[in-house]
Amino acid sequence: MAYIKKIPVSARESKSLMKSHAGKKVTSYRWQVGYYDYNGKRHRRNFPDKKAADIFKSKIELEQYRISVDLELPLKENLKFEDMVDEYLDIINKQKKSRTIDREKTVFAAFEVAISGKIRIRDIKTETIHQYIAYRIDDIGIKPVTVNTELRTLKTFFNILIKHEYVHDNPIIGIKMLPVERTAPKIFSDKEVKELLKVTKDDQDYHDLVLMYLHTGARREELLPGRLKWKDIDFEAKTIRLTGKFDKSRYVPLDDTAFEIVSRRNENTANEFPFDFDYHYMYKRIKKYMVKAKIPNGTLHSLRRSYASKLIQEGTSIHYVSRLLGHSKIDVTDQAYIHVVTNDLRKEVAILDESW
Repeated sequence: MAYIKKIPVSARESKSLMKSHAGKKVTSYRWQVGYYDYNGKRHRRNFPDKKAADIFKSKIELEQYRISVDLELPLKENLKFEDMVDEYLDIINKQKKSRTIDREKTVFAAFEVAISGKIRIRDIKTETIHQYIAYRIDDIGIKPVTVNTELRTLKTFFNILIKHEYVHDNPIIGIKMLPVERTAPKIFSDKEVKELLKVTKDDQDYHDLVLMYLHTGARREELLPGRLKWKDIDFEAKTIRLTGKFDKSRYVPLDDTAFEIVSRRNENTANEFPFDFDYHYMYKRIKKYMVKAKIPNGTLHSLRRSYASKLIQEGTSIHYVSRLLGHSKIDVTDQAYIHVVTNDLRKEVAILDESW
């Protein structure tokens, strides 16, 4: 059972309390709640007044009762958020890619700033998440689409904590994603492609890389070290093996342009990888080339989209395009490129105007 004990406050603590509670009455003692968890480990929490201590004590005793009658599974220590993040990272260290973990760390850092990392993990409620959303949108000015991504990361975080018996409930459940204005995905026009190739022509490495993205439809990381090695290129069959999400591989035929690039780089370079670039540096450099080419809102993913859109426009079956892109279902491809298909269908049904 939990207990409450009245303990004196040191002179130093009393002085600190007086500063933080300016204008309010500050007593020279505080209330401490002590209890043992289901592992027999002793815990103590201090409160400035007896009412807060009584509420916490009742909460602990109710939790202990529910566990004793099998209404609830016993939970591990109620860690501070900052400590819980460290524990979580230890759990998922070998389950996720390093780049994914780095992105999650960024979300946790923002969350910690917004809510204070000292908060206990089981004290994070739905209201806390709403406060975080307001902070990111109103105070920091983050776009809704980015906040939605952060919420999905936090949802995964709490699901893992449930699995490992740190919390019973996920505070993200029930929170709706923020409405996002849908815009047509950026696809390069033929003129923009020519301009991009023009500004990169004096930089052979990046000229080759841009062309490879355009001629294979590879995702951003699929041509870089860790994903693409020389052994993944079959020079006899003229195919390249691309490893995408969830380490799923697909074989993509190399057209003459792509085959010339890998053949030349294989003969003229001593690099261990076909494209031995650091992702972050490479991304920034290509973005600069896109700005120089005066391409608004261009991204690496736009190269992949342009590859698929051009194939569809030229009459390639969407079934084949789906396989080339490595999509899990054709529905994914259909949804992603419905604007291209719709434009083609519009041209087809225009025949009726002439007939009737």
